[in-house]
Amino acid sequence: MVRVGLIGCGTIGGQRARTIERRYHRTARLVALHDTNQLHAKTLQRQLRSHPPIVSLHQVIRRSTLVLEAASAAVVPTVVAAALRAHRDVFVMSAGGLLRSPAAWRRILRRSRGRLYIPSGALAGLDGIKALATGRIRRVTLTTRKPPRALTEAPYVRQRGLRLERLRRPTVIFDGTARDVVRAFPQNTNVAAALTLASGVAPHRTRVRIVADPTIRVNLHEVDVEGSCGRIQCRVQSRPSRNPKTSELAVRSALVTLRRFFDPVVIGT
Repeated sequence: MVRVGLIGCGTIGGQRARTIERRYHRTARLVALHDTNQLHAKTLQRQLRSHPPIVSLHQVIRRSTLVLEAASAAVVPTVVAAALRAHRDVFVMSAGGLLRSPAAWRRILRRSRGRLYIPSGALAGLDGIKALATGRIRRVTLTTRKPPRALTEAPYVRQRGLRLERLRRPTVIFDGTARDVVRAFPQNTNVAAALTLASGVAPHRTRVRIVADPTIRVNLHEVDVEGSCGRIQCRVQSRPSRNPKTSELAVRSALVTLRRFFDPVVIGT
């Protein structure tokens, strides 16, 4: 029986918890909840059949064999380090947080019996990119296009006073690296982190453009990776989830990644 502890009890965390209770109740059990927002934690606790206890972050890790993070990029370094030091498996939804201090968690991971799971998110083609990465990767670029309302609360937009609601045509509002974009758009760019980690390229070498596009109602991601044995170009379109900052495809990707713990068949690299 896999003992699952959930960190982050908002919309995404609640969906993961209900999926575990509904689909995997024979092989998994929710044993602990944690959220800095007590209202979120108590609301989810009432909704779950098992009514798992609300405990501290430390207690979540102590009670679990699998720690499921669904909180924010800001807490990921702390959660991953603590879980791996305790030799727990850890599933990270806010993948952007892994680019904040990659050397630190990689060092801990080498000494841990735990494993780190990172969903593909709203991207396709990561299997091929990981294959390319067995050779030399020359170039990694990502262009993300989203409706302006999905970007308005990002720190980068607020700090610069950008009035995205006034846009009438697609506009590049950010052109930089994966290392920088994760801090500038922490709730929008888990795709940049997943792409960077799959390619093995350093975050400062992955080029990322963010386009605010008032002409679309979907999220678009265009990937271009060139390596010593070939090139992969991929374009993914997904409608937003109930949270406009997150693609529905990213939500479903997390559900599929969960299957790796519980289903006997694993498809893909």
